[in-house]
Amino acid sequence: MAASKTSSGDISDTHTDFTKATTESDILSPPTTPPSSASSRPPSTLPEPDTEELTIIQDADVQTAAQKKKKKKKNKKSASAKAKAADNAKSAESPDEDRPPVLCISRNKHWRYISSYHGPWLQLPLELLESLLILNLDPATLSATESRLPPLPSPTLTGSQLTPRNRGFASVSDHHSADSPHGTFANLPTPPPLPAPKPGKATPPPIDPGVFRSVTHIRRLIDEASELSVRASSGLSAAALGSLRGGSGISRDPWSPQNILGTNGLNEGGGGRNIPMSATRIHRLRSLAVQKLAAAYKADEIASSVMVMQGGSVFDDIADRVLKVDPNDLDARYVHFFHEKIPSRQLAESTTTHQLDQLIAAQPHRLEFYRTRGIVHCFRDEYAMAAKDFTYAIRESRAQRKAKIAHRNNGLPSEQRGKSGKKKKGKTGGKTNGQAPPDGTSTPTTPDGPTIEGPDGEPLLLHPSVLPDAPDPIEPQCLFLRGAAYLQHAIYLIEETILKLEDIRKAPSVDGAELRLCYIENGRYGGVEIGNPDGPLGNKDGSKLAAYKEALANDSFRDHIHSLVKKALRDHEKFLSHFDTLEGIDEDDAGRNLAQQVELAYHLCENLRPNGQFPPPPLPDVPVMFTTYHPLLVESHFSVLICHLMLGDFTTLAPTFSRAALLVDGLEGYPVFLPPRSMSQAEYIEILERLAGGWKNGVQPHSLTRMAHLALTAPPLSPKAKDKEVDRTNASPIVIPISPTSSTSSDSQSANIGTTIETLLGVNGSSSSSAAQSSRTPSPPLDSDIPTPQEPQTPITSRSRGDLVIALDHARMILSPVAARQREKADRLAVEKANAKKTGKKKPLSINIPLHGPRVEIVLAWLGAVHLDELDTVA
Repeated sequence: MAASKTSSGDISDTHTDFTKATTESDILSPPTTPPSSASSRPPSTLPEPDTEELTIIQDADVQTAAQKKKKKKKNKKSASAKAKAADNAKSAESPDEDRPPVLCISRNKHWRYISSYHGPWLQLPLELLESLLILNLDPATLSATESRLPPLPSPTLTGSQLTPRNRGFASVSDHHSADSPHGTFANLPTPPPLPAPKPGKATPPPIDPGVFRSVTHIRRLIDEASELSVRASSGLSAAALGSLRGGSGISRDPWSPQNILGTNGLNEGGGGRNIPMSATRIHRLRSLAVQKLAAAYKADEIASSVMVMQGGSVFDDIADRVLKVDPNDLDARYVHFFHEKIPSRQLAESTTTHQLDQLIAAQPHRLEFYRTRGIVHCFRDEYAMAAKDFTYAIRESRAQRKAKIAHRNNGLPSEQRGKSGKKKKGKTGGKTNGQAPPDGTSTPTTPDGPTIEGPDGEPLLLHPSVLPDAPDPIEPQCLFLRGAAYLQHAIYLIEETILKLEDIRKAPSVDGAELRLCYIENGRYGGVEIGNPDGPLGNKDGSKLAAYKEALANDSFRDHIHSLVKKALRDHEKFLSHFDTLEGIDEDDAGRNLAQQVELAYHLCENLRPNGQFPPPPLPDVPVMFTTYHPLLVESHFSVLICHLMLGDFTTLAPTFSRAALLVDGLEGYPVFLPPRSMSQAEYIEILERLAGGWKNGVQPHSLTRMAHLALTAPPLSPKAKDKEVDRTNASPIVIPISPTSSTSSDSQSANIGTTIETLLGVNGSSSSSAAQSSRTPSPPLDSDIPTPQEPQTPITSRSRGDLVIALDHARMILSPVAARQREKADRLAVEKANAKKTGKKKPLSINIPLHGPRVEIVLAWLGAVHLDELDTVA
């Protein structure tokens, strides 16, 4: 049997070797043409096979088949052995089956605000991007608007398809040429003229120069690093790689027959280098690529993360390969920190600051390391340490900028030294004492500041952001990050207090799902409620509201949260102050009151929201507001609105909301950036919709609605009544006398205004005679639907009753268009259901993915426990 095994094995090996040899000989031998019928041998000359030889071959095949059958029979196992082996295999695989699969991605894919940096700058040619940067710095770009060419006609688009909202670059829908089968040029409507800057002020650039320079520099660095990485992996020279990527000539195509056969017609090898690169040269190429990647991450790690993700897997292990040769390479360690594979949505559990601490110890002058470490601290909920790192980066960046300005001013004459290198005031270009300028206006004859010559020879002021004295991009970015850290710190403390109150432990989930306070199953009080007319925390006399007030509304905790929110508000406002705005004159603005402005602001925000089930109503023409674009501008504006909400400052929130919505509507980052997806914007709108659908005192008629109702429904007056009405209008309104405890004039003024609003509104916005009664006595009316609050239940607040009345009135102005829109959606949904029931056709389900995070419920819990309870006392 052993001999049979050997013979069969030899036969199989011989057969395999013969097959290989035959295949290789077929490949290596030149192709031969089959012989023609004239040159082929006649059939009679071919040797005929012998009968005995055929019999021997058949006997050998039968014997080989029998040996194979015997071999198979020997390898069979018993049933018990098979069952035992199956049990062992199942027990060995059971731990792997119970363990869920974990998706590991690089760390830079977890970075926040990545969606704000998407745009055409990732694919535009580098030369075009640099040309756009030069145009962005030139103030004449926005000044020569009258030389714009008329729009091209488009036979495919009708006037009904163009809405007033599609203005500027947002209306570009087709980028193909006229001869392309995809269509023709889109009909570009002429954008409205930009508002003129104030006298003596420069026109701001369309896009922030610091961010524009950063993304252009990042594009160049990462493109070069990608080329170096490909060269190190493939062994191609720079010339060979360039010829493969593109060029003129028939031999430039890597899949052309010339390159496939190894020659490109120019006596050059098209199939790669014949001599491989040495390991030292490959390491040098990768080390140079890592240096460029590190420089890109230092310029802007968010934009660099977006750009690296566009490159696929070319950078996956490049830093790791460099560290294997040189473990002390600082650039490789910094890049490896971003490219290291970690479990998805588990950055806090998988990331420490140890590596960044070592980098800072080695290079303490690198402020970018502090910025990165601060971001990691935010992921790990270490907000105090994050604010410390951001503060250090801001302080050192300002110190470096001041040192550069001082060094630059040392070379100037003493009379030209001043702040930012400008001339001192009172020298030239100002007004003379007691004498008007020759042109009869108060505008300076010569602009104060550096200028360039315009297209018509006129001097054009340069904006401070394009000058060498402008702040580095890291300074405003760290201001934004520190403001976000302060706000998130306040949210984190509120959430921790609520979870402790509900007796729930927040455990990390496998899929990265976040805990929401409205979906608490085993909580002590049930968390935040949705749709309860009494508010987010339920009944006013319930135990939940009392427990939340005791935990969140005490003086020490409330002051701590307010201090953090005020710091966040300060940093966001400083960040926004870096970008100038040109405000247009709205002809209809004089006819709009505050409530109408807030309504327009809400509709503008709803128009920008994706995944809407019902389209928003048509919007009127709004005043043009031009602002320098920054990718984080929208997030910062709505973070400011969330801060005002958490402070309960509805009086400031209403006009700030109106202005922010108009400003965001006029933002334009094209052709460099796409419109950002702001988490703060989605959360702010969701908070308003939750309050409008779950707080009945906030959706009552406000004072302006009451005044309009009185003006529309007033009956005609008799002559005597008209005389009395004239005397009444000349008299002062009836107000509540201020208590002696409030001594300041601002408090008395707010109390008077609040009492006047309360007189117009009545209780809960009613028009009963109890409104007049409430204006004469500070106690609530007897015929009110809301019971009189007991003395121990009155919340402790530093605001007077007049302040609370004004705040409640502004809150109703903010929530009034939200509630009206919700009623409109409910009516349309009911009509659609009725039509579907009649016709028998079911409407397809619309997928509406929520864009907000868990901060919505946390802010609602804070409002319900701290501010809404105060406002309910004056409702």
